[in-house]
Amino acid sequence: MPRSAAVAATRSRAQTSGRAWRRRQRRLPYYLVAPAVAVALAVAVLPLIYGLWLSFQDWYLLRSPTPEWTGLGNYADLFRDTAFWDAFVRTWIWTLGTVAVEFGLGLPLALLLNRDTPICRSLSALILTPWVTPFIVVAYGWRFLLDSEVGSLHAVFAFLGIVGDRSILSEPGLNLAMVTFISGWKGTPFMVIALLAALKNIPDELYEAARIDGAGAWQRLRYITLPLIRNTAIAIGLVLGILAFYSFDLAWIMTRGGPGESTTIVGIMIFQVFFTELRPAYAATISTAMLLVLLIASWLTLRTRGEETAA
Repeated sequence: MPRSAAVAATRSRAQTSGRAWRRRQRRLPYYLVAPAVAVALAVAVLPLIYGLWLSFQDWYLLRSPTPEWTGLGNYADLFRDTAFWDAFVRTWIWTLGTVAVEFGLGLPLALLLNRDTPICRSLSALILTPWVTPFIVVAYGWRFLLDSEVGSLHAVFAFLGIVGDRSILSEPGLNLAMVTFISGWKGTPFMVIALLAALKNIPDELYEAARIDGAGAWQRLRYITLPLIRNTAIAIGLVLGILAFYSFDLAWIMTRGGPGESTTIVGIMIFQVFFTELRPAYAATISTAMLLVLLIASWLTLRTRGEETAA
């Protein structure tokens, strides 16, 4: 073989080997994350598919040991279920109220902590305490504070004439608002940290220019701070809203959904239908319907945000 042909063949093999090596290098990250993705799919997607399949079954454990195909029968029953629609309305009140409390408390705290001082840095770490505290600890702590006999907050509410001898958690007109506030209080630290990160990214030159132009504190907040942290607030509000929408533990521990059904949100209703009424298929139907509602609401929120950003 001529020398030039041998050199060309060697070069071709080297190029082929190099391309194969680069392909393997590009695929390596996918190989590394494949086990985690497989576990995530097994944990999240497969139960979702099973729940969707179960929602088309008729399965009442006291009547039948195995599910039977019923088609859209469960969804027809759900559409006529007034208890579900009442819980649905309360769930939206709970969700929107929780996010409103989180933003209403989170924004002033984020503005207060947006200073590079040792005290603010320490408080920025300590403020996470409610967020990392288990729900059961938070719930029983607040129940103690609101107890009608020994609760200090109950004494304050009674002095103000808001409640009488009974705890506010026993007042059907007030208990949902109180539990919603507690839910928002627990989620506030997450909102504070997110807003604080957004505030840190606002250039100081914008505030200096506004001061030179004579803008006051309110004008700087309205025309500089709020527009520049808006996207972060919407994104974090959506995440916290999803968490509140499907929450169960806090309201259940504090009120068990009562008195009556005054604090029965959809999460509690699903629990009761599954474990008390022993109707797993109907519980899966409620869960699937709520997932669809949540997907639509999230899509509308993100689409509105995208249109306003583009404008």
